[in-house]
Amino acid sequence: LAVSWMFGCLAFLIKYAVDFQKFYDQSVFDLDHLVLDPFDLLSHLDLQGLDFRFVAFRQSFAEEISEELLTTDHYISYDLQNESILFSKNKNEKIYPASLTKLMTGIVLLDKYNFNDYITTRYPENYEYEGKVAYIPENIDISVENLLELLLVYSANDAAYIAALAVSENLESFITLMNNKAKVFGMDNTNFKNPDGIDEENHYTTLNDLLKLSIKASENIEIISLVSKKNFVSNISGGEKVYNNTNLIIDDGFIGLKTGWTDKAGLTFVGLNQSNDRNIITIVNKSYVDEKKYSHFSDTKLLYLTSIETFDKFNILNENTDLYNIRNSNNIITIKNKSIWSEFMNLAKRENLTLSGIKDNKLSFSYLNYSKEFNIQESDYKVKWLFSPLKIFQINANQ
Repeated sequence: LAVSWMFGCLAFLIKYAVDFQKFYDQSVFDLDHLVLDPFDLLSHLDLQGLDFRFVAFRQSFAEEISEELLTTDHYISYDLQNESILFSKNKNEKIYPASLTKLMTGIVLLDKYNFNDYITTRYPENYEYEGKVAYIPENIDISVENLLELLLVYSANDAAYIAALAVSENLESFITLMNNKAKVFGMDNTNFKNPDGIDEENHYTTLNDLLKLSIKASENIEIISLVSKKNFVSNISGGEKVYNNTNLIIDDGFIGLKTGWTDKAGLTFVGLNQSNDRNIITIVNKSYVDEKKYSHFSDTKLLYLTSIETFDKFNILNENTDLYNIRNSNNIITIKNKSIWSEFMNLAKRENLTLSGIKDNKLSFSYLNYSKEFNIQESDYKVKWLFSPLKIFQINANQ
């Protein structure tokens, strides 16, 4: 009877000790340093022995450029480093490219020639000057560099036809090369009918396709070295003459890429700006044709400024930030974030950092469309029993 009573007391004491230890010695994950959504968080609190504490806040945000700020509703901006479209409107609508066409003309020319090569000028049969021209004489030798300056910096239409016949036997063959190159670039909604961009039936593109072309052009160091010039000197007319860049905002950091203007395209411009440690491409089309023909530049500057102020890298969690605390009756262990969690995003957006899951010793967090997992070592959260059943037995046995 005494032995039965002794083992009964032992069982009671062990159960009491275990329950007491679980009550006072449970691990506590303290998430006060994180911004969490309490409603989403509560749905995940199904682990025994874990107590989560959190603080939550939420801010409103705006996403779009006000319509009255731009003179066009056809625009797109793109971050080259982060490979992200920032702002866009009507990016897949068919538009007329105007002289932005000449970017493709120049790229196809450079597929065959180097900068320091020379070609002999010639025009298609029955060619007539149209639009902006440099009146380049026929049957003169000209460097490819100088021809490209006239084509891309001064935007001479006659330079486009000379470039075409320097590459191909006839204009039709060159147009085929342009369209083939467009397909290589993934410009599936583009069709070229001429090398200079004069409005013509079935000569069309989209902002999305122009972006693909602009990215390829921006990767060409030779093209960038040309279009970033404010002016250049050429002697094609028999004497030296200064030709000015049609890009009037070079001094504002827009080192390229190409301007354009036709009745159907309106004022249009592909801008490349590498200021502020950013590489941003902006494209506007159908900008209002004002008296000074400057609206596409005004639209570009506003689109660029809005883009860099709205989109950038954002540190969701900094390095060595206290991530959570593990508490028990003996001590508190602070677990820190070992590396920066940074994402490229719309800075105007704000959302709670949310605990989205706990599984396989991992905490999963989400912020907007981004997610990240943090490992929890098993020893970090397992309850450590400090009592000794044998010692309890000895104590009770001695009584």
